Amino acid sequence: MLARRVRTLVGAVVVAVLLLIGVGSYAFVRHMRVQQAELKSEEDRRTAEAEAKRKMEEAGQQRLATEQERQARAAAEADAKRKSEEAEQQRVAALKRAAEEDEGKRAETEARTRYAVLISQDNTDSKAGNYDRAVADYNEAIRLDSKSTLAFIGRGDAYSNKGDHDRALADYSEAIRLEPKSALAFSDRGVAYGNKGDYDRALADFNEAIRLDPKSAHAFRNRGVLYAHKGDNDRAIADFSEAIRLAPNNALAFCNRGRAKRTINDASGNADIAKARQLDPSVCP
Repeated sequence: MLARRVRTLVGAVVVAVLLLIGVGSYAFVRHMRVQQAELKSEEDRRTAEAEAKRKMEEAGQQRLATEQERQARAAAEADAKRKSEEAEQQRVAALKRAAEEDEGKRAETEARTRYAVLISQDNTDSKAGNYDRAVADYNEAIRLDSKSTLAFIGRGDAYSNKGDHDRALADYSEAIRLEPKSALAFSDRGVAYGNKGDYDRALADFNEAIRLDPKSAHAFRNRGVLYAHKGDNDRAIADFSEAIRLAPNNALAFCNRGRAKRTINDASGNADIAKARQLDPSVCP
């Protein structure tokens, strides 16, 4: 009887234990399911937040790219505008320079034409004895071309013909300054020095003219005249002969040589004078 009760009690205890185990297992399983649901919910939340952050970053990058593109387009447009404005300025400047060059060339052509006319007129006036008119014209020629050696020599010749040897010397010296190798300027300045009685300087200029241009009949004739004035007829005749060799139709050289020969009683001087008059009736009166 006791054993039955014990078995019954044990059975009840076992059943109770099993019930407790069953209830505990159910509670554990339910707890695990709740925990898993919470973990999934947290994971889903984090995934959603990451996706939202990613989309927000992409949107920001898109806005940045759009802004950079806008700025680049604006910079390109500004650069294109600047280049267009520079090109237009260069075009306008080129047109202005071309117009100025054309105007300058036209003015230069007119000045050169006027200069040539003046030089031609000056020579005509000097030959006609209109020395004041020649000086005035040469003044204008020099105004048009202040570096014209020819104009200064021409005005110096006009002054020499007027007897104004100081001004003549000044013009010849300026011509030499402008063109240090001008044999004509040295030769003419030598004449001016000779007219002032400064024979040493005159001779130095004639020698320099001949050194610069050994074929200058003008310089040889002028030096011959100086030697004749100094009484050195042999050297004078030698220079006149060289002038005639270089310029066979130089009437003045024939006239000067003829007179020098007559001075030393050389009868052949008469033939020289006759030749001079044949070449130019106004020479050797």
